[in-house]
Amino acid sequence: MDVFDHRNGIVTVQNMGLEMTDETADTPGGFTKKRYTPRSLLTGTSRFAHNLPALVRAKRADRVSDQFAEKIMLAVTAVNECQYCTRYHTDLAQETGVDQATIDRILENDVDAAVDDEERTALLFAQAYAEADEDPSPDAVAELRETYGPETAADVLAFVRAIYFGNLLGNSYDALKFGVRRRTRRARRCLRRGAESAQRAVERLRERCPV
Repeated sequence: MDVFDHRNGIVTVQNMGLEMTDETADTPGGFTKKRYTPRSLLTGTSRFAHNLPALVRAKRADRVSDQFAEKIMLAVTAVNECQYCTRYHTDLAQETGVDQATIDRILENDVDAAVDDEERTALLFAQAYAEADEDPSPDAVAELRETYGPETAADVLAFVRAIYFGNLLGNSYDALKFGVRRRTRRARRCLRRGAESAQRAVERLRERCPV
């Protein structure tokens, strides 16, 4: 099967269930990064498992060097803003020989300044894939295949899909922590207000019925 047949399961945010929840809606003070809902996590996990054989083949084939792969994954991470993947893949990129200036440019979404023509198409595709919530345009897919050929393009896609899943998994963990902290703060405020109300009631009672 062609690796890009019907976008190989690539679906939109709505289809994957990546809509904002009430607890973490895109509002001032809310959690705004893309992440999984309980429903879409099952879909994402299934797609990640489906992508694993392609990822293993990509690693073994070595058509995409470790350094190139880390740049690709940083490009996806720059869009999704996963703090854990940013730190982890920055370290791995440095281990493969990528200098900090290049890493910084990729994380700032400045791909044109970060890499040469040989790598630019792959990194731009990685950005487009993440920005489109795993639904890149046919033109972006066609350019990737035309630039690298079907096999290397499939390898690039395997790395992109893997890191996208990791990004949203990390963001989902942060969203969970954010929700717990917000609920805890709300509970504390309610308790404090309740205690203040009780104290005022006691004071009024004392004023009316002095002992």
